[in-house]
Amino acid sequence: MQRRFWPIWTTLSLGTFADNVLRQALLIGIPYGVVTAPGFPNPDDAMPIIGALLPLAILLFSPIAGQLADKYETSAMIRRTKFAEIGLMAVAAYAFAAEIGGLAIFMLFAMGAQSAFFSPVRVGAMPKYLSANELVRGNGLCNAGLFGFILLGYGVGGALIVQPAGGAKVGAVLVLAAILGFGAALFAPPRAANAPNLKLRHNWFALADEMIRLTLRAPGVAPPMIGVGVFFFLSTAVTVMTPLLARDTLGSDALTATALNALFALGIGVGAIAAAALPKRRTSLGVAGASVTAAGVLTIAIGIAAPHLAPEDGALTLTDLFATPFNIAFSLALATTAAFMGLYISPLQAAMQRRATPDSRARIMAASSLANAVFALPGSLAVLMITRTGAPPEAGITGVGAGMLLVGAAMASRRFMLPRGKYDEAFNDAASTSAVE
Repeated sequence: MQRRFWPIWTTLSLGTFADNVLRQALLIGIPYGVVTAPGFPNPDDAMPIIGALLPLAILLFSPIAGQLADKYETSAMIRRTKFAEIGLMAVAAYAFAAEIGGLAIFMLFAMGAQSAFFSPVRVGAMPKYLSANELVRGNGLCNAGLFGFILLGYGVGGALIVQPAGGAKVGAVLVLAAILGFGAALFAPPRAANAPNLKLRHNWFALADEMIRLTLRAPGVAPPMIGVGVFFFLSTAVTVMTPLLARDTLGSDALTATALNALFALGIGVGAIAAAALPKRRTSLGVAGASVTAAGVLTIAIGIAAPHLAPEDGALTLTDLFATPFNIAFSLALATTAAFMGLYISPLQAAMQRRATPDSRARIMAASSLANAVFALPGSLAVLMITRTGAPPEAGITGVGAGMLLVGAAMASRRFMLPRGKYDEAFNDAASTSAVE
């Protein structure tokens, strides 16, 4: 598995790292006055817009990207998309070094477009590189790398941007990560195209309609796809809201805000590693439902506890975050919530990959990217309800927890509605493309 799997894991992880260095440099730099946001009299209003740029780009480009991923040989598509990343990160590096905030913000959108082309190739390639009973483990390892490098990106981007010459340092990291990611892509084993005779089209609406129809025709694909989309709605809202929670509720500095986001990413990575250890011959969808329910309970508790976290005589510092039993419990609750969400998503991704029909798998995975963007956009823009109304950020956190509980209830209801043995049954290599439900 290692030789088949590590190039795609490395390219995903390094690309994720670069994206999040860029994103976190903006999310920390703007509210703390280091990066300018032209066109926003209130810089806080720029944050949910910035959070929406990546999913917006994915929404716009996924229909075309899915076609290309099905038509062309897999390893070649991986190399092409990662080579394009080098050029984009070079422009982003210039924007940060020259302190051109508008261009730096636009490059986040451009990186979202690049991700739109890479994602269906990567996700659609998983069943080519892994057998069916390796998919839950493979997705768990990918998510562990994904959120581990999100964590690293948060830390690097948030810490560097507030330093002297921080923009130049951020830019250098972006370019280096892109170069290393392309180097790893050169080792991806070749795999045949899914549909080499596919005729390319460019009508966005027709392509989106086709992807939706392909998804609905593949038995059992739509429910886990929606479940993954909900993950992106909730996690995006938390990520964009956390710096506001740190600044307004806790009175914290940029370093503490970065640490809170990092705790969330660390927790998801731990959950993803736990998912990789789930039994190979189980789909583990029942585990996913229980995990999102537990995450909802903890998230509501976090929203209630947050106003009591800051010391009465000043702001909450990074040291204070771990100084008292109450603060330690809060930090552990944040990380544990995220771990449950990491455990929630991997079985759903594996279910999509197993059930998607081979000749349209990449287009169905592009439909998943489209769905993720559709869910992530309102997840980010919902934060405007905080920035425009003056509502406390902890109210938004509590609302996210309520959303998690609704997802858990929906999954439990679906489980009891299905015939016995059809929800979390055993599967084998021969079932890699068959419907499970």
